[in-house]
Amino acid sequence: MNDVNGYDSTIKYAIMDIVGAINKIESMKQDRYLAMHPYSITHSADGYYRTYLPADDGKRKQIKKKSKSDLEKVVIDYWTKRSPTSSKERYAVWVDRQKLKGVSDNTIYKYQTDYARFLKGKKIEKRDVRTIDEEYLELFFNELLSEKEVPYRALKALFGYLKGVFDKSIRDGLIESNPCLKIDLPLYKRRCEQAIVKMPEERTFSQSEKNRLINSLNKKRKERPDDVLPYAVELALYTGMRVGELSGLMWNDIDEVNKRIIIRHSEKLNRLTNTFYISTPKNGKTRIFPLTIEIAELLKKIKNVEEKYGYLTEFVSSNADGRIHARVISGYMKRRTSNEGFTNPKSIHTARRTLNSELLASGAPRTMCCAMIGNTERVNEEYYTYDPPRVKRWK
Repeated sequence: MNDVNGYDSTIKYAIMDIVGAINKIESMKQDRYLAMHPYSITHSADGYYRTYLPADDGKRKQIKKKSKSDLEKVVIDYWTKRSPTSSKERYAVWVDRQKLKGVSDNTIYKYQTDYARFLKGKKIEKRDVRTIDEEYLELFFNELLSEKEVPYRALKALFGYLKGVFDKSIRDGLIESNPCLKIDLPLYKRRCEQAIVKMPEERTFSQSEKNRLINSLNKKRKERPDDVLPYAVELALYTGMRVGELSGLMWNDIDEVNKRIIIRHSEKLNRLTNTFYISTPKNGKTRIFPLTIEIAELLKKIKNVEEKYGYLTEFVSSNADGRIHARVISGYMKRRTSNEGFTNPKSIHTARRTLNSELLASGAPRTMCCAMIGNTERVNEEYYTYDPPRVKRWK
């Protein structure tokens, strides 16, 4: 028998969630309208709340109410009827909607930085969205590409933002159609900054480069026996872990009984608040990497160093300040490979591509490599597969 009461309860809470979201949206709108109000709200000795509103003759008129909430309603009603319609204001409205959708802080940060990069100070910023058509957008894109070099990927992102702004304006009843739908964006690709295509030897380690790097790490270990960074970089060579995964790797992720490493943590940076936090790997999936004798010995050395110098924490890569952040590991790799003997400064991702290519060259099935590295087969084949001995694409 169906649990009718259970269904009723589920529906009730679903409705409550919807109502809560709607109320939150309305509250944000009201806060925005109050923020637009140029005059302060004062509480007089006679008990009335007072403020001013612009008058038709260009001056201002005073209004008063017994309660502050009643006065705010009058203010909100006034500015609601004069809803902001400039591209700048509508962009802010769209970003607020994206926040309510649950997009990450880093995505919001990207919206803000791209706005400053492409729209701030431009004529389109003050343009009323109701007067923007496809001809105006074409003129804007042409001027933008004439003024600066813009990668096509960045142009596509900007186009997506503007499309979202116009879609939101349609929903709010300001415009009837989206001018972006009439723009043939691929036509602008030839005018965009062309991506620099790196050669295979720039994207992987040759065997001589790997040997040189290991020698450099060993030398640094002798000079600074308390430094864990050389071990973290060497661990990257053996596991192909992303730099955030190296920073987020915990000792309880090391399963010595089953001889495996459980890769389930990754350090992330919230660019809005400039704070670090631990999350899941890039694709949100946990993966397993074999705990080889070589890796087990390296991890034992790391723990010995951290115990000796008092660095030991729940994280594998730690120093006197606690967990070693991903960007510190990245910087160390680049410094160790920015000298003679290397084609170019290498990254932690270089180790990922190299390990994947070596596994494939040894006869390992691609599906297994994808599972160990944490890529889809398409991405693995297109961006991570090279022939290590000759540093060419692996066919």
